[in-house]
Amino acid sequence: MDAPVPPPLDGSLPTIPEILDFHDKHNANKPWFLFPSKDVPGELVSVTYGDVARASHRIAHRVRPGREGADGGVVALLIHTDTPLYNAIVLGVMRAGLVVLAHPSSSR
Repeated sequence: MDAPVPPPLDGSLPTIPEILDFHDKHNANKPWFLFPSKDVPGELVSVTYGDVARASHRIAHRVRPGREGADGGVVALLIHTDTPLYNAIVLGVMRAGLVVLAHPSSSR
């Protein structure tokens, strides 16, 4: 497996969605998340940068179709979900030009 291409650290990618877009372009098939398979013990399942980038675009379009209205609106999230989906939702809301008021909490 080829090594992933690292994003530039010169400030040319100022937002997390832009960094994700970089990875979608250069590292689309590389894993963003690895987690144990619920079906096959000992096997890892991956979610790639490309998967997360596409999901974040779909979420952005659902949250704010056509980017109507002003940027910078605050969105509070109270979501009971797994980490990959939570991150895709946060990235999608950010991609939509909104500010995420997110405080991940655990019941543990």
